[in-house]
Amino acid sequence: MEYKKYFTLSFDDGVEQDKTVIELMKRYGLKGTFNLNAGMFGYKPRFANIRRIPRDEIKQVYDGFEIASHGYKHEYYRLRSKSVIEDSITRDVRELSELIGVPVKGHAYPYDAYTKTAEAVLREQGIVYARRVLGKGSFFFPENPLKYVATCWFNAKNVFQLIDEFLSAQPENSDMLFTMWGHGYELDYGFRKCPKEQLERIFSHIAGKPGVVYCTNLEALSGRKYPAK
Repeated sequence: MEYKKYFTLSFDDGVEQDKTVIELMKRYGLKGTFNLNAGMFGYKPRFANIRRIPRDEIKQVYDGFEIASHGYKHEYYRLRSKSVIEDSITRDVRELSELIGVPVKGHAYPYDAYTKTAEAVLREQGIVYARRVLGKGSFFFPENPLKYVATCWFNAKNVFQLIDEFLSAQPENSDMLFTMWGHGYELDYGFRKCPKEQLERIFSHIAGKPGVVYCTNLEALSGRKYPAK
């Protein structure tokens, strides 16, 4: 059996800077997933250079990319009741699915706030995978796709080292998965920014390599056999 290497990108919150991210992704032939909050379209906080894309632009901006859920209003699940978690996830999945015209099958935990309750709700909703953000620094597929950990943040100090390790590795015993996550607003705002020029260097370093399947989160994680939970 011939094993493969999969590379996917995953960006949270649905902000205006996603347009720049998508421009670069298209330039380098990369695919990925954008995790949105249906209850926060168009929202702009006072304290940061962040503005969420309005509802009437969503289909056009993200055309050709996977849209996944991220909590209706980015709720912190660990401090919320089961009913609030259920409402947040079900409303987000329903409204996003209606908006884009296809069923939403992926999720990213807001604030990385995984809970068993949230996992159970996601399973009931038919969600295929749910991404966390800690950065495992390795390339194996998750045993449980509803709490899978990304490989690294796109602005991690060792991001080029990880890319080189991934590209040089040979998948001998199983498929390999590299998931890079981040926020589009980190091009302009955050405790450590990643300017457009830096992101382009990252994308050019990983793109166009033989033997790598460039895909969305759902394309990488669906259709696999996982242990029963």
